[in-house]
Amino acid sequence: MIDAVVETERLRLRVPGAGDRATLHGWFGDPQVMADLAPDMDEAAADASIARHDGYRSEGLGFWLVERTLDGVPLGFCGLKRGNPETPLAGALEIGWMFGAAHWGQGYAREAAAEVLAWAWPNCRDAQVVAITARVNIASQRLMERIGMHAVPALDFEHPAFAEGHRLRDSVVYVIDRPRA
Repeated sequence: MIDAVVETERLRLRVPGAGDRATLHGWFGDPQVMADLAPDMDEAAADASIARHDGYRSEGLGFWLVERTLDGVPLGFCGLKRGNPETPLAGALEIGWMFGAAHWGQGYAREAAAEVLAWAWPNCRDAQVVAITARVNIASQRLMERIGMHAVPALDFEHPAFAEGHRLRDSVVYVIDRPRA
């Protein structure tokens, strides 16, 4: 994934560059986008998050900027990383996404996430890919199901990044197994 560019019929997924920072800052700082993900971030916090995602590139992972092929409009951020070491999913191959609110409901997130999974199987050795989200994030759970993932309630946990009682602390886990050859 380090320098890969992946394309679908409508989308191009590519490594974000310095010119994409303002777009990413906009999404990370948008209360509507971040409502069910995490507290919205100022530029310094967004830069720290972007740097964490860039840190996965040494393993060939990371999140791609998702843009519309037709006109190059940035739509979202989607990719793979290792599970947070402070959670029960430490080290697991984890898929995630974040899309600008103007692009919700158009199938872009599903198309990008499905393409990331299609990329993962031949390029990663993991037996499965996991996804986590807050229990209140029904839209992400529906997307997880649309890309073939299933809930595994035994893996649900209280996310340590959120204080006791925070509405995003109660986290659900979805899994998809490597397709059989």
